[in-house]
Amino acid sequence: MALKKATNPEAKVRVFNEIREAQEAFENPNNPEDLRLEALEYIIRHKDIYYVLRMLSELFKENKLEEHVYIDFAFANFDTKPKRREDFEKMFEMLKSDNAYLRNAAIKFIQDYGEEAKPYLEEWLNDEDRDVRIFAINILGDVKFEGAVDLLRYVLMKETDLNALMTAVDYLGEVGDETDIPLLEAVKAQYEDNDYVKFGINLAIERIKAK
Repeated sequence: MALKKATNPEAKVRVFNEIREAQEAFENPNNPEDLRLEALEYIIRHKDIYYVLRMLSELFKENKLEEHVYIDFAFANFDTKPKRREDFEKMFEMLKSDNAYLRNAAIKFIQDYGEEAKPYLEEWLNDEDRDVRIFAINILGDVKFEGAVDLLRYVLMKETDLNALMTAVDYLGEVGDETDIPLLEAVKAQYEDNDYVKFGINLAIERIKAK
């Protein structure tokens, strides 16, 4: 189904005078779809990306079919690229949402702006908190933007936590190629006494060879 684009703002008179009025109309599930889409269009034109992303995250916590049209509409009608740190952090947070449809919309959006997201992911890959590093690795494996594979290779060369390391190994098995096999073999040699690491790396190598 084609994504709905915003109407020409000059084509008709807006029915909203302020953001609060539009947001109340949008957040009311009893309003007709056309009215809610008009309200969402007004919000997108008058507020920044972060505001809209936060609103979507708070409103669409569950994956309901009838709400997909609003998620599609919002992501199809952002007319500026995300620029600020908080914009990307909010999108990254969306990847933790229980709403799979919202997660997938955020993934596709990050794929389109991967290079802009890269500095923040690099920072998180070097965070002292292991869980933050694992989350950044998961983003790299999910969004698959240009340069993501290089960052996964970087993780394999520097990561010392086994959970984070094997998360990167698993994703590299999905998105890597045969040129990554020597690196995987080198990591395996470092952990020659660890059956968990050897099994995971052998599996990743098999997946690469099977492509």
